[in-house]
Amino acid sequence: MSRILIILAVVSVFGCSGNRSYDVANPVVGPPPPRYDNAEQIARAADAQGVIQQASFDTEAPLSMTTVIARVNGTPILAGQVLEPYAAKLAQASKQLPASEIRKAQEGIIKRELPPQIEQTIMVNEVKSKLTEEQLSAIDEQLDKFFDIEIEKMKAKAQVSNLAELEGALQQQGMSLVTLREMFGDRQLAGEYIKGRVTQDAPVTRAELLEEYNRRREEYAQPEQVKWQQLQVTFASHGSRSRAGEVYNKAIAELKAGSEFTDLVKKYSDGPLKDSGGHWDWTQPQSIANVEVRKSLAELPVGNLSQTIETDKAFLVVKLTGHRPASYTPFEEVQEEIRKSLINRRQEEQVETIIAELKDQAVIETMFDEGFFGGGVTLQ
Repeated sequence: MSRILIILAVVSVFGCSGNRSYDVANPVVGPPPPRYDNAEQIARAADAQGVIQQASFDTEAPLSMTTVIARVNGTPILAGQVLEPYAAKLAQASKQLPASEIRKAQEGIIKRELPPQIEQTIMVNEVKSKLTEEQLSAIDEQLDKFFDIEIEKMKAKAQVSNLAELEGALQQQGMSLVTLREMFGDRQLAGEYIKGRVTQDAPVTRAELLEEYNRRREEYAQPEQVKWQQLQVTFASHGSRSRAGEVYNKAIAELKAGSEFTDLVKKYSDGPLKDSGGHWDWTQPQSIANVEVRKSLAELPVGNLSQTIETDKAFLVVKLTGHRPASYTPFEEVQEEIRKSLINRRQEEQVETIIAELKDQAVIETMFDEGFFGGGVTLQ
């Protein structure tokens, strides 16, 4: 999933998935919530409330939202940063499942969602390490204006009229405004870091576009298609084959006398599309169920009528009204889409390289490392 191009999922208020991306096109973050920038600060905050204690790691017990589940260069990542979007569902599941199963579910979510959270934390730390408190404060003040607009969008989407109702709606989904602000803020800082590191490559050449077009040529394949009109007189509708034949022959006689085929379909046909003149839209020949109709259409020039087709249920005659041979979408029609995809691919490759370099230089510990909880701190 693209780290640059995918818009933050939690903007939709409901159905938050926890997916991470680093989109810098539309910054939205609110007044800075309480931030825990490193292990010392988080311990100090907890100690002030008298809740800090040495971890007693129980593999069967559900994780507290304030459990430190990873450290990135000493900066803690709490379980809540990963699990909060799923809190409502986990709480509901806890009414039916034992604690050990909830713990397994938590760990499954963390294994999936922790890696992008670690990447984001690394980048946020990189940004903060290069900015003064005054600069960070100025960024928050500027982004406050965007957040006010975003709040209105969230209220409209949640169909609420004030912040209290919005907060209630968010909490039903296991989220909160403070959490969203924190996530938006970190996402924006990470995005700004990526934006500053990703370089603009040389323009994509026509030769590169053509090479990519040829490589993906089958994606642009257009199968053969036909469209036709069909006059159908079924035996069942007229009580017998002979009576259906009389009606069918009358229609053919009028056709030979100069009547319009469309008018005759509406007058005599009892097929499914008779009211529209029996017109069947563009269809791949191999998907036409009636083999005889398929064969007749394959042999007809556009505008011509087939011979009478008799099945075990009806008399039919078809008229080919259009034919598109198998082809490929012309290069000129897709070159801009290809250009964008090549640029996106280059950017993605750069992002992967940047993140790999940061991770190589970082000290990363997670709850899945042996001994992580041995001397760690858990906030209860």
